[in-house]
Amino acid sequence: MQRLSSFGSQFRAVFAKSSAFPLSAPSLSNNVAMSFFNVPVRNFGLSKQVTFPKWKIVRGDRVGIIAGKDKGKQGTVLRVYRKKNQVLISGINQKIKRVKADLEKDQKGGVKSIIHPVHVSNVQLVDPESGKTTKTRFGYLATGEKVRISKSTGTIIPKQMLAVYSQKNRNKNKVDGPKDTTGVTALEVTYRGEDFDKIKTEFEEFIKEKERKEKLLVFRD
Repeated sequence: MQRLSSFGSQFRAVFAKSSAFPLSAPSLSNNVAMSFFNVPVRNFGLSKQVTFPKWKIVRGDRVGIIAGKDKGKQGTVLRVYRKKNQVLISGINQKIKRVKADLEKDQKGGVKSIIHPVHVSNVQLVDPESGKTTKTRFGYLATGEKVRISKSTGTIIPKQMLAVYSQKNRNKNKVDGPKDTTGVTALEVTYRGEDFDKIKTEFEEFIKEKERKEKLLVFRD
């Protein structure tokens, strides 16, 4: 192995100094030559976003920024983008956008501030006891409920579900459409069970008909 490695290093050195073996030679392609001499080949393919299987941050949580231009600021999570590993936080990562005037919508032109999402790796939950950002872990109560626990103080961080997104408020003004199933129809009992007397009668009639057909058969020697 030492002989081969030393021979390979010497050959690479001679190949690099010599101009008699260009990489564009017809018998040796560029990719093959570069891989042969341990030169990394660039890959221009787009890498796929790897999402996190478990999220400790949900909508309505009080979080703080631990990296970036808004480091040290705190805000409330307005939306979670799980496929992009990003969160939208109130008052964080604001960018200025110039808006044109729209006479039809009665909209004035000017400068508008828009909130943009932040990567979840730059965000940590805020400890309700200390008011500072902290790392968290999962734990279980005596009832079996899964909760988030602060590693710094051991305080339970409850999930702050916004009242706007609660089940009650989301269906507050909902009106059933023509294709919606009403509650009376959904609770109606339509299955009455099997009628075993009817099944027994049909089976007996089938046996009688079969015996009748068998008597009509004629077998010749």
